[in-house]
Amino acid sequence: MTESSDDRYIKCGEFTGKLENVLCPICDPPKEPKLIFRKSAGIGIWQCPECSIMYASPRFTEESLLKIYENEAFIDPSFYDGWSYETWKKDNRNRSYISQKLKIQLLKRFLTEKDRVLDVGCGIGLFCLEASKQGLNVEGIDPSKMLVEIGRKKFGMSLHNSLLENFDPGYRYKGMVVWAVLEHVYNLVELVKRCRDLLQEGGYIFIDVPNHEGISNRFKSLLCRKGIKKDDFKHFGFPWHIYSFNKKSLSSLMRVCGFEPVLFEFWSHLLKDGADGYLARTAISLTQRFELSDYVTLVARKKP
Repeated sequence: MTESSDDRYIKCGEFTGKLENVLCPICDPPKEPKLIFRKSAGIGIWQCPECSIMYASPRFTEESLLKIYENEAFIDPSFYDGWSYETWKKDNRNRSYISQKLKIQLLKRFLTEKDRVLDVGCGIGLFCLEASKQGLNVEGIDPSKMLVEIGRKKFGMSLHNSLLENFDPGYRYKGMVVWAVLEHVYNLVELVKRCRDLLQEGGYIFIDVPNHEGISNRFKSLLCRKGIKKDDFKHFGFPWHIYSFNKKSLSSLMRVCGFEPVLFEFWSHLLKDGADGYLARTAISLTQRFELSDYVTLVARKKP
């Protein structure tokens, strides 16, 4: 929820943007938040006492946020000049490919190959590419013209360049995937509600977001707050990350937006790296059981 314009412009690395003050995007009315950390330039990292979401305020305005994803400092198009699918697939150290496989396996637990799926915030379309090769009926949408053009040219994927709020394909989907996206979006509740509008009855939304209760995130936050780690709360990811979640805040978001959570999973970096061996399997199991991963994955069903 937007509170007021800050009328200041700041430079964060390669990105410059106008600031605005905001309140909790989930709770209505929003509660008085707790200050977790004060970044440079007066940027606060706050936590809502009601739903537990963490958020940045002030943050970039919507116009400034969207410009980040047209900046080659965010992703260098030349990286894909010599890119090939086979090389990407065969690289055993490639976390990106392993992550796509995990996500596709998750979708196949709830969807069939004939079901329509929309990848919201698809970026260059790597998930769409691999999912289509695995037999899923997937298309993507992203507001960044630069990212969509990379995906269209390099992968030949069906990607739409549009804000989700302005998108109406004329049909509905059985699945909406929102991988590593909600921490970026300007209108959080509005976007998730639009996902619901575009879903068939009984359809599913698949979400992956940062978990501020993950063991690494909690440790880094503690060191920053104690003044031991002097990197200005870098792990939060500002300015492109403006939220961080946990199980409670995701559940609250789903309730507000008309979804019912059906599955939470916590995928550690070891799992995404394809690590094996007794110690790795033990660490993966503990991370899942005690919800300690720095990212949380959710599957939720559209309520009638």
